[in-house]
Amino acid sequence: MKIYDSLTNKNIELVTNKITIYNCGPTVYNDVHIGNIRPVITFDVLHRLLLAYGFNVQMIHNITDIDDKIINRSQELNISESEVSNIYHKNYLEILKTFRIPYSNYVMPKVSDNIDGIIEYIQKLINVNAAYTTPTGDVYFDVNKIKNYGCLSHQNIDELKINTRSTIANDKKSPLDFVLWKTTNNGLKWYSPWSTGRPGWHTECAYFINKYCVDHVTIHGGGIDLKFPHHENENAQNNALFNRNIADIWMHVGHINVNNEKMAKSANNFILVKDILKTFAPNIIRWFMFSTKYQNPLNYSLEILQQTKKDFIKFVKNINLVCIEAHTKNHPVKFNLEAKAIPDFLLALQDDLDFPNAIAAIHKQAKQLMGLLKAKKYDELQQSMNSIYKSLFIIGIEIYHPMEQPAISSLIIEWKSAIDRKDYVLADKYRSQLEKKGII
Repeated sequence: MKIYDSLTNKNIELVTNKITIYNCGPTVYNDVHIGNIRPVITFDVLHRLLLAYGFNVQMIHNITDIDDKIINRSQELNISESEVSNIYHKNYLEILKTFRIPYSNYVMPKVSDNIDGIIEYIQKLINVNAAYTTPTGDVYFDVNKIKNYGCLSHQNIDELKINTRSTIANDKKSPLDFVLWKTTNNGLKWYSPWSTGRPGWHTECAYFINKYCVDHVTIHGGGIDLKFPHHENENAQNNALFNRNIADIWMHVGHINVNNEKMAKSANNFILVKDILKTFAPNIIRWFMFSTKYQNPLNYSLEILQQTKKDFIKFVKNINLVCIEAHTKNHPVKFNLEAKAIPDFLLALQDDLDFPNAIAAIHKQAKQLMGLLKAKKYDELQQSMNSIYKSLFIIGIEIYHPMEQPAISSLIIEWKSAIDRKDYVLADKYRSQLEKKGII
């Protein structure tokens, strides 16, 4: 199993049985958009794949419930910050549930529940002379205290200092220094040895990795937009405390563009996941996510989703027809997870989650099902169907056996019975109903 590491730009082999994964979670001030959910689905597949191979996996996915955006949202809605974060945290969990992401097996810490620990973490950085306080009570990380700042984003620290738009204010030593503790009288705030305020965003994730994994995780990731400065700054804090990078492997998931334009507030083109789900099922959205490699940009449009839906329905109909025909021949096939996934599918996913080739392997095997049925190779048919079903499970796609859905099954039986009686008018009526339901 190899994963592309965006720090070294090399594929790294996973060699230890215990795998820890940290995927940066949402700031719960609004409903998530389609760009937010792409990394979550990517890491869900990685999680499922590693479990299928017998790895011991710990998945950490934080919830940022303290932020200026939450303060602004609370003022906009005229409710408290806690109410805002609770509403959108609950909505986010509903989205995860809809996509069949087993978040109950994740560690999902909230920032507001960990303030004392974060304060202690910041104090450790001060103690090793990697952070400093200001007269106003702010605490900043001193990027000049580590040798490799900029290594993750492949940027030179001197060039960053020249090109940064930040100004040296609030007694910062360098424009690149970032806040660990922010003095504030606005919104939720806590007492600390330095001032009344709240933690900085970059120190929250670094602290959680320290809390749950000590000095590093196996894999750390999120959207490509987090690479700098967020992940760079997390990495800097870990280097200051432990003299090592915070992750063995960095995974960064590409942007989703909308009609070939980057999603942005100025463009007013954010596509909320809850709105897409009104038209397209979770299976369709997942299938769309797998159309390109996870590092690459992915273009969203209504037309692309509609075509994805047609392609997926065609794929499922092929599976359904085989199930129906096998049933009528008294050799019913079952959907069973007690099988190995398709070999070429696994090879593709082992190669840095190569989604397009993994999907191609599923399509290839599905096309062979009817031939096995016609050749009366029923044992091979069952084995092949199991492999397809297991492969779909690993990528989070759930399909249903047509003969195991009572309403659908009875309609199929009536259809086949009408054909046997040569009542083709009635048979066409039943067939039309099955077509409308997307069964055949």
